[in-house]
Amino acid sequence: MKARQLRTRIIAYFVGVAVFISLLFGFVCFLFAYTIEDHLFNFLLKDEATYITEQLEAGNPPIPRLGFIKYLESEGELPDFIKHALSQEPRAKEFAGADDKHYHMVRMEKGVLLAEVSEHLVVRKIKVGMLNFLLVALAVVLVVAVILAYLSLAMAKKLLKPLDKLVDIVAEAPVEKLPQNFSKQFVNDEIGEFAQTLERALDRIRQFIDREQAFTRDASHELRTPIAVTQGALTLLNQSELNDKQQQLILRAMSAQAQMAQSVETLLALAREETITQKEVKLLPIVENCVLQQAEKIADKNIEIAIEVPSSATMAIGESALNLLLSNLIGNAFAHIVSGQVCVRYDNGVLSVEDTGPGIPQEIRSQLFSSGVKGEGSEGLGMGLSIVHRLCQRLNISLDYHSNESGTRFIITCPSHN
Repeated sequence: MKARQLRTRIIAYFVGVAVFISLLFGFVCFLFAYTIEDHLFNFLLKDEATYITEQLEAGNPPIPRLGFIKYLESEGELPDFIKHALSQEPRAKEFAGADDKHYHMVRMEKGVLLAEVSEHLVVRKIKVGMLNFLLVALAVVLVVAVILAYLSLAMAKKLLKPLDKLVDIVAEAPVEKLPQNFSKQFVNDEIGEFAQTLERALDRIRQFIDREQAFTRDASHELRTPIAVTQGALTLLNQSELNDKQQQLILRAMSAQAQMAQSVETLLALAREETITQKEVKLLPIVENCVLQQAEKIADKNIEIAIEVPSSATMAIGESALNLLLSNLIGNAFAHIVSGQVCVRYDNGVLSVEDTGPGIPQEIRSQLFSSGVKGEGSEGLGMGLSIVHRLCQRLNISLDYHSNESGTRFIITCPSHN
């Protein structure tokens, strides 16, 4: 389909250029013909003016030699429409009269010469023939243009055949197995050099993918094992005789450990491009749990927390993903506010986390969701919002924010029920 479109465009370009040049040539031909005709009449009138001047000086009657030229002793004898035209344009030399009459005029020291040239306008008589000739010439040029276009296409196809082959090699290769050692089959020209450069670039990409896959496998193994051990130890410890304070701490540790396990699974799925489960989950318990997990960040701050989430509200995100999103957004709000309010609100499918902090610095807003970007006063690593953004992209969730000196609001929108 693309090749046909390219062929059609090339032919159209050739034909368009041919038509433009032909029309320009036809216009120039007509302009040239009319110009030559006018110069001929002016030459005849000037020659006749010289002859009449000699006759006047010899005392002979001023009788023009050419029958279509008349001698007038003054401009007052000119026809009225010519006098009117001269009053508008005193330097005019050509005039159009009634009944397709056409006049040329030359001033003399004594009198004027006026030529009625209607019967001698050759271009007017042959312009239909000229137009027919130009149309035939245009048709010939169009045929030649189409032939040249097809010849150019054939030559381009031959020259670009190696490039087409290179495109096929790269396009048909699976993502998990990039092509290798393909540049040797190309001639050492510009395309061959491009193939070598592309092969080197693909090698670097493959090495990078291999490193990332190895890291993901290692992280999956090394993180899951201690999480499982910690979970078992906490479970056994929870079954022991503990006082109320110890029981409370164990429950908090178990909750944090469960959140860590869920976050690890979600992040690994995000890194491996696995499908992340999306199902309807109750929103309020997850919001409350995330607030409790991040509460230590505002332990010494004068912060008011508002949760405006209906108890029946659900969102089709999945518990692990929603927990990860809210933990980062609420944690960021808690970390960047000194006093004021943090509000988690849900209304008609829109979940928002807003604070009355100082707002996001203007200089980082354009790269806010890039990895490692953070404000000068931030003590974090600048990874949280990048993870949130990537996760929202994977889950096809809308993520937006508004920020000024009065605070910041992050907005998450996805299919939901009330």
